[in-house]
Amino acid sequence: MTTPAPALDTVVDPGPCTLRERKKQQTRQAIHDAALGRVLEHGLDGVTVEQICADADVSPRTFFNYFTSKAHAALGLDTVVTPDRVAEAFRDGEGRLVDDVCTLVARSVPLPSDRSRTKELLVHRPEMTPTVMRWMADSRHAMLAVLTTRTDEQTARTVVTLVMSALSEVAHRDTVRSAAELGERLRAVVAEMAALATA
Repeated sequence: MTTPAPALDTVVDPGPCTLRERKKQQTRQAIHDAALGRVLEHGLDGVTVEQICADADVSPRTFFNYFTSKAHAALGLDTVVTPDRVAEAFRDGEGRLVDDVCTLVARSVPLPSDRSRTKELLVHRPEMTPTVMRWMADSRHAMLAVLTTRTDEQTARTVVTLVMSALSEVAHRDTVRSAAELGERLRAVVAEMAALATA
């Protein structure tokens, strides 16, 4: 007998409850802080991975366990990975597609915790913008792979474009403290877009 997937809104990813997970988060944060400070002051080309590692007291090997490049480290952007339980709940979900995609994105796409500093970085270091654009494209691709388990590819592309645009707006506009809050903000922005489209 197959156990039904939990409702998407009730899926909660476990937090860093173990000492090992807390240490991993601390290491990641140290690398991000070091990279952000260095790049903000010296620019992307004026900083090396070795300098970031020295500031964060980690090895280059450890650095690349957390980030794919110094630009990603400075922005605090992670690779988008949808947890299996969240993907399963989305696939078997019966709610409105757009609402469920908002929840899916909120539970899959990590946003930097210190977005005010990230915004400052993008303002003062425009050379970082291509990294953000590539990350957004990678995020869309990751979301499409999950959406096509529930809907056709064309619908999936349209919905992902809509919700990722809402994500960009939320990232500029708001500070959110949880995946549930991010999901609510995404749904609100999508509703605003829909209202404007029919005004």
